[in-house]
Amino acid sequence: MKRSSSFEYQTDTMPTGFPGFFRLVARTLFRSKGTAARFTPKRVLLVTLGLPAFLALQIMHRIAFLLDDLFFPGWKDVEVKEPVFIVGIHRSGTTFFHNLLAKDENNFATFSLWELLFAPAVIERKFFMALGTVDRTLGGFGRRILVALEDVLLKDLRTIHYTSLFQPEEDELALLPVFASGFLLLAFPFPEELWALTRFDLDVPRPIQDKVMAFYKSCVQRHLYVHGPHKQFLSKNPQFSCKIDVLNRTFPDSKVVCSVRNPYEAVPSLISLMSFSWKNFNNDPQGDMLRDMLLDMAHHFYCHPMDRLAKWPRERHAFLRYPDLTSDPKEAVVRIYKRFRMEVSPAFDAQLEEQRRRAREYRSKHSYSLSQYGLDHNTIRNLFSDVFARFDFDTDHEAEESPTRAA
Repeated sequence: MKRSSSFEYQTDTMPTGFPGFFRLVARTLFRSKGTAARFTPKRVLLVTLGLPAFLALQIMHRIAFLLDDLFFPGWKDVEVKEPVFIVGIHRSGTTFFHNLLAKDENNFATFSLWELLFAPAVIERKFFMALGTVDRTLGGFGRRILVALEDVLLKDLRTIHYTSLFQPEEDELALLPVFASGFLLLAFPFPEELWALTRFDLDVPRPIQDKVMAFYKSCVQRHLYVHGPHKQFLSKNPQFSCKIDVLNRTFPDSKVVCSVRNPYEAVPSLISLMSFSWKNFNNDPQGDMLRDMLLDMAHHFYCHPMDRLAKWPRERHAFLRYPDLTSDPKEAVVRIYKRFRMEVSPAFDAQLEEQRRRAREYRSKHSYSLSQYGLDHNTIRNLFSDVFARFDFDTDHEAEESPTRAA
């Protein structure tokens, strides 16, 4: 099952913190020749405008974290009890399942995109929530403007992955303030510098693991402090598929749901989604490097949870097949709740029944094929043979013939 990475990369000198960020910026400015980071007019604009804005935002967050200790020190006393983490390769139903569980507001609290990007600190959340209260009092004009802007700016992305500031989102973004997020590979396409982040349990040095996860836990504590210390934290994060060991170490009573989908469908859908972001950063237009990176990552994100979760107690982990989720989402959720010894409230049950009805009518607008990325079914079948066997996926299936849910 184990497959070594196709990429040569560093571990002992992996960039971390502000020094690491400036090292990546310097690499972009002065040593990007021959890499995927083409120095074009668009990238010049991204570097001169985007990176300073990003840096300023992270500095603001650091100041806000310090102010939390002064004005809201109670966040440190919040206990994170039995958090639920949804992992699995991107495009395997993680978003759909996350949105389903997020409707169970009596049990769960989860990050929204605006919190991840603009308000990881308690004081920042309090500020924006106060603004929201004022806006609603005045008729909600400000929110309507933001929604209208989203409809324009995110139109193309939403055909692949529905995104909104006000929707639950992948909390890998919570790691941006410590510059330890795999999303950095989009802005800095240097796998020799950052690829260890996609193999976190195996290749990131233990001191860095502990530092990153301590920061992540503090973000979770802050979130629960604002939204309800009594609630369970709910996370959807495909990139946590490479962090099974550190999740177990950081949250010893955590529960993990690993979503799995036929590689014939998931792999081209993943490449399609990431290609959209890759091109927006004006990286290598040929995409060969991106495709190879994603194949490597996808294999690890399938197999690492399969290997590690097998050692966890049954009541703390579950694998969720994409066909089971999309054919009957209510049954899928109820089955997971029973396994985790949780109860479905009457209000949540009614919402699940509505999702069951809508699932019968849904068809995705997102289409893709293996061939458009220079792949074929034999390549995928051989590379992911363990996945096909473990989850009884049809090796003769062709993704092009099957309607799929954006995930």
